[in-house]
Amino acid sequence: MKNLYLVILLLSTILSHSQSAKKTINSKRVVKAPKIDGVLDDEAWQNTDVAKDFVMFRPESGTPETYKNRTEVKIVYDDEAIYFAAYMYDEDPENIPSQFASRDNFGTTDWLGIMINPNNDQINDTEFFIQVTGNQADAKATPQDEDFSWSAVWQSSTKVVEDGWIAEVKIPYSALRFSNKEVQTWGLNFHRRFANNRDQYTWNFIDRSVGNIGQYSGLLTGIENINPPTRLSFSPYASATYDSYDGEDTFDKSFGLDVKYGISESFTLDATLIPDFGQTGFDDVVLNLGPFEQQYQEQRPFFTEGVELFTKGDLFYTRRIGNLPINYFDEDSLGPNEELIENPDKVNMLNAVKVSGRTEGGLGIGFFNAITEKTEAKIKDLTTDEITKVVTEPIANYNVIVLDQQFNKNSYISLINTNVIRDGSVRDANATALMWDINDKKTSTI
Repeated sequence: MKNLYLVILLLSTILSHSQSAKKTINSKRVVKAPKIDGVLDDEAWQNTDVAKDFVMFRPESGTPETYKNRTEVKIVYDDEAIYFAAYMYDEDPENIPSQFASRDNFGTTDWLGIMINPNNDQINDTEFFIQVTGNQADAKATPQDEDFSWSAVWQSSTKVVEDGWIAEVKIPYSALRFSNKEVQTWGLNFHRRFANNRDQYTWNFIDRSVGNIGQYSGLLTGIENINPPTRLSFSPYASATYDSYDGEDTFDKSFGLDVKYGISESFTLDATLIPDFGQTGFDDVVLNLGPFEQQYQEQRPFFTEGVELFTKGDLFYTRRIGNLPINYFDEDSLGPNEELIENPDKVNMLNAVKVSGRTEGGLGIGFFNAITEKTEAKIKDLTTDEITKVVTEPIANYNVIVLDQQFNKNSYISLINTNVIRDGSVRDANATALMWDINDKKTSTI
């Protein structure tokens, strides 16, 4: 009996060690990049290490995958991008759910997730999801948040075969932030989800009771002599509208420019000049019977991409920029011989800039600044035909500064200041907050 107890103890110790040890996979440099077509017949995939032996993440923890439903992933790279070839075996591929969805949304279907951490800090992951339907999703993830508003340009292709499905992926270096070290060691993990039974497996074991997901990433080695590319893009736009109503013709035009520039491997500058949000989706109509303002979800792209730092503590509500003028003219205030001929219900933004990023030491820095133009209502005196202009919103400056220090791989302390200054006697505002989330080794954040 005593010997049996020792055997059980030994086996449990070995199993625990095998689950907690970080797996490592070596990538190789290729001269000819694989074609992203879902067919693994490229020479690049020959004689390449394989990431395998996945274990269950949900609903159980650590249960090994079955042979008929195993997952195998290969990795290669060149001077432009890193490539993944994943073979998801399935004993019943004809019955894999295949519900289509829009980008960054998950239908009822199987998917593979690639979690990359180029700085290997166990906190800041860049996530790429490929669904069996070919739909893509991507996100920036920290222990506190998973931001699917972030989007990158990358390529993938899927194919259902007789014993499962295949995914080939190309992720350009422009979609990642990494240092210029000659030899790179990245954090890496893979997630595979089965839609039929909701089972989810990972390459590296994740203990859901302790720590955060990023702490359980494996290691990707073998990447050498690659350089962070210059991250610079311009997005000009122009629009024109012509309206004829009741014998009156109006013509309106707008043009502007969006710029994204990688200041360094850690920090990115985003700027927009004379933005036009005419293609932004409309808000649902909500009847607000309470004493507080109704807050709507932000839908303007500039305010949804790369804003994970600025959303700390929900202190900064972006919809107030360009919203209803602060002194929106009330028609009940008109005199008996006055007519309101123009009363803008929104404030135009002249420009906005944001700089954000995080150092290797875990310090996140965010700076945001926006300027809105002066907005006026026009009132006509029906007796004299004189037109009077009333300022409903003066020129205003909105500013946000965020400092966010991460430590212990699962904790942070943040300082955020928001400020708005309006020209003239109209009210200004300033708010500062200190926030923290401190966890020990026993605290679970998964």
